[in-house]
Amino acid sequence: MDSLGITLFRNYVEDERFSMEVYADGLVKALRTHCAGRCHLHEYIPRLPRGSKAGLWGMRLARYGRYPWQARGHSGQINHIVDPGYGHLLYILDPKRTVVTVHDLIPLVRWMGGIPGCPRGRKPWFNLFSFRALRRAVRLITDSENTRHDLMKILKIPSERISTIYPGIDKNFRPYGPEEKSLAGAVLGLPGSQAKRVLVVGSQFYKNHGTAVLACARLRARYAKPLQLLKLGPPTPEFKAAVQNHGLEDITRYLVGVPGENLAALYNSVDILLFPSLYEGFGWPPLEAMACGTPVVASNAASLPEVIGDAGFMCSPHDHDGLAQAMYALLTDNDLRLAAIERGLIRASLFQWEKVARQTLAVYELVADHDHHG
Repeated sequence: MDSLGITLFRNYVEDERFSMEVYADGLVKALRTHCAGRCHLHEYIPRLPRGSKAGLWGMRLARYGRYPWQARGHSGQINHIVDPGYGHLLYILDPKRTVVTVHDLIPLVRWMGGIPGCPRGRKPWFNLFSFRALRRAVRLITDSENTRHDLMKILKIPSERISTIYPGIDKNFRPYGPEEKSLAGAVLGLPGSQAKRVLVVGSQFYKNHGTAVLACARLRARYAKPLQLLKLGPPTPEFKAAVQNHGLEDITRYLVGVPGENLAALYNSVDILLFPSLYEGFGWPPLEAMACGTPVVASNAASLPEVIGDAGFMCSPHDHDGLAQAMYALLTDNDLRLAAIERGLIRASLFQWEKVARQTLAVYELVADHDHHG
């Protein structure tokens, strides 16, 4: 087969959908490194007009109005939309030559009452417009079997049109030695301390911050040594209220403005990643933490068992006592901790971008062959 021309339709940078950027960056780099002879890649990155504002309605106008108009002139031999939130581009691009990666359908799942412990919320009209267009795509790629099942159940898309390809992880995520850890702490403003550090990440409603803070409060009541709760990013109202309600202000610190390139340093500077999410389409943070040799305590919701496997400690996202008990065990049993670190490193090593590139190329070739004989 001749080299395929692939056009990758990326997000507006101003959309600030960090996980989508991580996926697109990793895929592009891997395809160009490992599949260069079999495909040539063109990235289309939309730009806002100079002087325009990237507020809520400004971004909606750009996403649903300007981008489809721009995309029309950039169609490739095979098109790949990397974010299902831009699925409405399928109304413009030839669906018989277009692949979409679907990371999750969380707005729809929430609206349908499919996230236990989370209020349903309003009907997501804009998301519905984009997600319904996914039915038009000749092929869909999902980050997990959980998202694949959501596509089949909610949008009634046949299983034979969906391929599950787990994302890879950047080699930047690795365990640091003692000197590197010391330097990382200095860069992050986290000097050496006797306190054990628990990291909580994310700002979305489904990150379950109330339970995370309550679990830390239970841990503090039982753990006799110094403890520090780190929150990556500014506090959400839920997180801040929970910290105040449980009297954890004195041990809580907010890390704001940490760039993506410093995430590995952050994971290497903490003792546990606490990730009791109510729902995930994949779950980057647990994988990144495990790759850095940081044990993970997480929920067993949605896709997380697929990502974590037997390498982390998982329980119900509503079981704050179970989460606290798992953290306590990791902080007090060194053999258990070392075993968890080893399992985590092995698990994380399975998620390779080279594998992602080759599996994705196979999807492109399948679509091209179908179009040729179609």
